[in-house]
Amino acid sequence: MGKFEDVMSILTVVLLILSVIGSLFTIITFTLFGSIRTYPIKLIMYLCVTIFVGHLAFAINFRGVTLGTRACAPVAAIVHYAFLCNFFWCFCIAFNFYQMIVKRNSGTRSFEKYYHFIGWGIPCIGVIGVAATHNYGQTVDGYVDDLYRGTCYIQSGLAIFLSFFLPGLIIVSANTVLFFFVASEIHTTLMRAPETEQQEKTKEFRVLISIFVTIGLSWIFGFLYAILSFTKVKVLVDIFLVLFTIATPLQGFFIFAAYCLNKKVFYRWRNFFGKCIPCCKVTVESTSSSATASTRGASTASTSSRSMSSKM
Repeated sequence: MGKFEDVMSILTVVLLILSVIGSLFTIITFTLFGSIRTYPIKLIMYLCVTIFVGHLAFAINFRGVTLGTRACAPVAAIVHYAFLCNFFWCFCIAFNFYQMIVKRNSGTRSFEKYYHFIGWGIPCIGVIGVAATHNYGQTVDGYVDDLYRGTCYIQSGLAIFLSFFLPGLIIVSANTVLFFFVASEIHTTLMRAPETEQQEKTKEFRVLISIFVTIGLSWIFGFLYAILSFTKVKVLVDIFLVLFTIATPLQGFFIFAAYCLNKKVFYRWRNFFGKCIPCCKVTVESTSSSATASTRGASTASTSSRSMSSKM
């Protein structure tokens, strides 16, 4: 590896660790505090499980810990399955946002059984297919760049294309379309709202960024990087590699920042620790109307901001 690849390698591991910590804290937070665990948050918790498992396994795998051991193929399968689940849960969440915000459908809970089938079941097809052809193991030269060569993953370039790249590209494309409709609805609703101030515009931007990251659209950079790798435009390849390396491994941390760094969560944690440390205990009634950036955005796009906020 050159110096650039070395830097990208170290940066990837650091950001993956942050993502693992962020996703774990998000799961713990909304498991402990059921009063703020809305249905959309519940779906995001499932996504956080895929992020925690996938990013943790990938970080261990990326450092070559499992190379040359019997754990190489199983870890490769875990990474593959977790990332496929991540794609499909991102689609479920994007579709759920679309139903709630654009279609104003308040009965999206009825879709949950289908979400579980899509999020956990369909990825099994790809994993079983790769395992059946004995394509899990140490990657080899010829189809992967220097940054990812010599790790435990899918050994065949064709298998990667059919069981990871193609379904991922289709899902990210579908999520991009859904994001366009959701963003358009949020923007239109805010524009129609009376006396829309600059604060509302800032809120809209924060909401759209949180949705963008939550539904995995940062993978756009990864797919563009993979496609441009076959060209000779090295500058663009390096740009998209840097964007992909920074944005995608931080998905879990971005979700934590979007949904946990707010007064509702803060005061509940203070009350939680206040059981042991009385000085930390505060009331949360005054903060019951507070919401995360994405919650507020979704509420703005609904029939009334408060009613949607209670759903999120």
